[in-house]
Amino acid sequence: MENATKRVAEIFKAIANPLRLKILALCLEKERTSRELREILGISKPLLIVHLRKLVETGLLEYRVELDPNRMIVIKYYRTKPDIKICLDKKTLKEILSQK
Repeated sequence: MENATKRVAEIFKAIANPLRLKILALCLEKERTSRELREILGISKPLLIVHLRKLVETGLLEYRVELDPNRMIVIKYYRTKPDIKICLDKKTLKEILSQK
């Protein structure tokens, strides 16, 4: 599958899930930890990790890491990438068609 075609398909697959859309919206307002997201969404840690991984892999979500010195644990703060645009415009469609 061509690069542009694959990239667009992966993004649409990622945002096709209602939970992932909610995660993107929640992380757009402010950075959120996985604990915050689990509590807000009412889902298990393993399920959340699957969704977070998909959003990070597709480039829609990013994170930064901090060490909590009191508890000696690593905390990830997730945020929606500020420069993402989720649209399918004519230029992208033409790029998909031009690839062989």
